[in-house]
Amino acid sequence: MNLEEIACVNDLDESLVKGQTVLLRVSFDAFDDKGNIEDGLRIEAAEGTLKVLKQKGAKNIILLTYAGRPDKNDVDKIGENSKFKGKLYDKRLSVRPAADFLHGMMKERIHFISALDDHGNFYENASDYITHVKDYAAKNVEEGDVILLDNLRFWEGENNGDKPVGQEFARLIASLGTIYVQDGFAQAHRVNNATVGEITKHAKINVMGIQVKGEVDYLKGIFDNLLTKDRKPFVFVVGGKKIETKPGIVSKIDIANKLMQNMKSGDKILIGGAMVYPFMIAEKYISDIRDGSLKNLSREHVRRLIGDSYVEWDQIYNQVMLAGNMLLNVERKRQEGKNISVKLPMDHGVIKDGSPHYVDHLGEGMIAGDIGIKTLDEWRQEIKDAHTILLAGPVGVYENKLFSFGSKGLVEAIAETTKEGTVTIAAGGDTADMVRSFGYGYKFSLVSIGGGATLEFLMHGYLPSLMLLDTKEKIRSMVPLNVVENKLNKILSKGG
Repeated sequence: MNLEEIACVNDLDESLVKGQTVLLRVSFDAFDDKGNIEDGLRIEAAEGTLKVLKQKGAKNIILLTYAGRPDKNDVDKIGENSKFKGKLYDKRLSVRPAADFLHGMMKERIHFISALDDHGNFYENASDYITHVKDYAAKNVEEGDVILLDNLRFWEGENNGDKPVGQEFARLIASLGTIYVQDGFAQAHRVNNATVGEITKHAKINVMGIQVKGEVDYLKGIFDNLLTKDRKPFVFVVGGKKIETKPGIVSKIDIANKLMQNMKSGDKILIGGAMVYPFMIAEKYISDIRDGSLKNLSREHVRRLIGDSYVEWDQIYNQVMLAGNMLLNVERKRQEGKNISVKLPMDHGVIKDGSPHYVDHLGEGMIAGDIGIKTLDEWRQEIKDAHTILLAGPVGVYENKLFSFGSKGLVEAIAETTKEGTVTIAAGGDTADMVRSFGYGYKFSLVSIGGGATLEFLMHGYLPSLMLLDTKEKIRSMVPLNVVENKLNKILSKGG
């Protein structure tokens, strides 16, 4: 199925929506563990679809989302007597802040249905929660109202859509409505989540939302350009805090390796942020990684290379191996005649006597939190002639003004290329927040709410979850014949 064939909420005839309860999948994981929402882009992105569904007469709209990665609470974290011991519920990850933000944005009541009952007890059994949702809606919800369910990851089924517990969870959630709308692009690559993939087997109608449709159309054009033979360079700027090596989480480095399959000579990968430190270590030990002799890394050797800069010690060996294998992949591409370059920072921003200093080498005791002046100057030149620039993550601790120099300067330089015709994309929640906080959001071609989703789309040219949605042709066939005849008669009468 081609992406162009997938139905959007705009393709739904009013007769299919009027009086129906709609399940709207959104990406509302936009707040910290204190409930603060610094950038509401992900919540704002749902407004277009909400308006269309209301205009088409939806009876109710139930919002589905998750946030964070709740772990089963243990005694060490919450105390022996906690009623939440051994359960996934974590009040810091309740999505109530999103309901409050949405209320302020839409100026109407938003019904938030907590995962806790009136006595503060967690609805551990998902079926009990769904029963509660139905009872609440019957007593309190008026036609046209919006309902937000609590963090779906509080229930084990959400993360296991390909297993019986997830299949049952998807069935339970789907029992709340008849139409499913996928408008949570930031989570649309999580096809194994029950309310992303499995739920489509139970809803009568499955379509894209306005926000997802817009992102997909734009990214498809970029993907097609990557396959063009004589295109200008593609520059992938990789930043952020860490290299993911945990099972089930796709790393930006995995994605960079896969993107290389479509990269051509002249394409570049610029690596900053804390992600760069495993690369610096891998570069030093590349011979050992190449011949398989690197078995462990001592803290002493690591500190000689990166000072006291941030690394995940329990993951450092795996991260260095992942980084090293990417560098070796670049070597192989060059041997094949593809001159793809990977650029690490030439200098680093460190704090000394309360002010930023820039050093070429990180000595013991130094903590780097930014790229340096030389690096920024070099990277400005690297991006000048690009056709497409994909920014995925900050290259420093931009929230701290002492470490914001590199990220702000790079964002500004990328934004400037947009005026010259370069396609510029800021991908992911942290990246979008950074770009907008610096005042350059409107100067990028696309500020995407999806980090992993954007990167995975650019790898394949589609997302598996989208292939589960209905086609426009199927949606057209569902419109009652009398409705079609009435519309045809109106058109003919106007023509006469």
